[in-house]
Amino acid sequence: MDRRAAAALVASMVLGGCGGGGGSGGTPGGGDGGGVIAVPAPSPAPSPPPEPTPPSTTAIAAWGDSLTPAFAANLQLLYPERLIYNGGIAGQSSTDISARQRSGGRDTWVNIFWMGTNNPTQPALIKADIAASVAALAPGNDRFLILAVLNKARPEELRGGDVYNTIVQLNRDLAAIYPSNYLDIRAYLVSQFNPALPQDVADAQNDVIPSSLRFDEIHLNNDGSVLVAAKVKEFLDAKGW
Repeated sequence: MDRRAAAALVASMVLGGCGGGGGSGGTPGGGDGGGVIAVPAPSPAPSPPPEPTPPSTTAIAAWGDSLTPAFAANLQLLYPERLIYNGGIAGQSSTDISARQRSGGRDTWVNIFWMGTNNPTQPALIKADIAASVAALAPGNDRFLILAVLNKARPEELRGGDVYNTIVQLNRDLAAIYPSNYLDIRAYLVSQFNPALPQDVADAQNDVIPSSLRFDEIHLNNDGSVLVAAKVKEFLDAKGW
């Protein structure tokens, strides 16, 4: 082999070993980037939205009808350090009460709902009104209490009466819908009859609030209102609200 052929052979070997001539291993597009392709880092996954911060106020709003003012006043005596709002207006239906609560601006407070006494034959409406009130609370505020609907000392609302059966079923439904936020204050008050009083015994047999705890067919006297306030306080304290 002459010099010229030998030189050509060496040159071809050098070019082949160095990847010359645009062969494989080079940077696409003919560049000399060493054959490394930069891959962009993946975008970080978006953070989940923060959970709502539960309100911390200790204020309590009691919403209801004519049963509420006396109970709220006694609750204030039991909680002298807390603000208790009396949201009770006589004669109002569950719809009236819910509408006031939803526009009342106390959605961060502890809310107590006691509605349905004045329209007990509309259980579906009562449940819808309560649901609307609960939905109107501030995000993260699960500090609410629903009190059972009371039955009146009227024939249709005594044990076995048509309206009685409707009220009892309504209260069962509320207990099932809000198991952690419901207090059967009706059953509790019935259980507080005085066995030494014949009328109280008769009331207990009729599954209605004992006469010794009310001053007419439905409204509680002070003794009855004190019992409600004490039971509500017991519930709230157990919840840490």
